[in-house]
Amino acid sequence: MVRFFYEPLYADLERSGERTAELKKLSQEETDEDCPKCGRKLIRKWSRNGPFLACPGFPECRYSKSVEEEETLDRECPECGGELRYKSGRFGRFIACGNYPECKYTEAVSLGVPCPEEGCDGKISEKKTRRGKVFYGCTKYPKCRFASWDRPVSQECPSCGNSWMVEKSSSKKGKFLRCPSCKHEVSPE
Repeated sequence: MVRFFYEPLYADLERSGERTAELKKLSQEETDEDCPKCGRKLIRKWSRNGPFLACPGFPECRYSKSVEEEETLDRECPECGGELRYKSGRFGRFIACGNYPECKYTEAVSLGVPCPEEGCDGKISEKKTRRGKVFYGCTKYPKCRFASWDRPVSQECPSCGNSWMVEKSSSKKGKFLRCPSCKHEVSPE
């Protein structure tokens, strides 16, 4: 009885394994760009983070680079003077030096909201947990431990005078702002 189930399943799995290798080769396309390390023509591949160029000589040559055009900033790297660029990583967007891997300078992308913790001169940035959930924390971490699941907004609470509020939304009320200390709610301006 079990044989009637597993024999066709096993045959299907073997066929799919052969087909997977074939599809993988079809999804890679050669480019005109040469690998700066070994001189072979780079190939375009796809990962969960999007397209990238890689050397076909893997694992002997491990060269790869992102395909996306990175947005540059109007500031220079404070460590080497190179141009700063927005990059995307597994924990969200960040700013990095364009001279990577020679210069490893990075910084968090700030929301422009000052950290609400007393005595902290950091800014709030959007971050991601290991599992991909978005939260908001101070750029001075680990010195400052401020974190919030809700997006902070630098708007003073009209009820208690708190210097910041958080964005909330519900199906009944839509988007609104709530004070974290007195729970007063206002519509966003």
